Amino acid sequence: MTGTRSRYADRIASLAAEARVARKRFDPDSLRDDDGNESGNADGASERANDRSQHAEVALAGTGVSTLAEAALVAARDGLGPVVGVYVEARTADEPVRFSGRELDRLHAATSDWLAVYARCRGVAADPDATVREAAELLVDTHDITDVAALLTGTHRDDS
Repeated sequence: MTGTRSRYADRIASLAAEARVARKRFDPDSLRDDDGNESGNADGASERANDRSQHAEVALAGTGVSTLAEAALVAARDGLGPVVGVYVEARTADEPVRFSGRELDRLHAATSDWLAVYARCRGVAADPDATVREAAELLVDTHDITDVAALLTGTHRDDS
């Protein structure tokens, strides 16, 4: 790979920074589960959650979410989706795009960060190590970014 920046460099840097922040700051214990119960664990997170408004929202990928199901969808659609999208756009462009090593590293990190957030929303503590290429190939097969996230994290969507 060449060290020259592609025309996607700034967009990739922005997507990677947003993913890194989301992974560091997102706390699934601040949301309700799909049944409306406060999520939490034995260390008192659910008690802290009960002190907040029943309709509290947290921001994730620029969207306010209040349940784990919403957060998982947003992490996949508005987080992972744009990361995979920029990769697919570049790879299918009329003019071939060569990403720099730094750009590929950032795409890889952003993919892993959003997958980790998605997994947390699905109740799994995971540190996924999937590449953006793997995610893009699965997207071509499934046509559904949420299915991609579920497959790469070993979780399963509840379609009910």
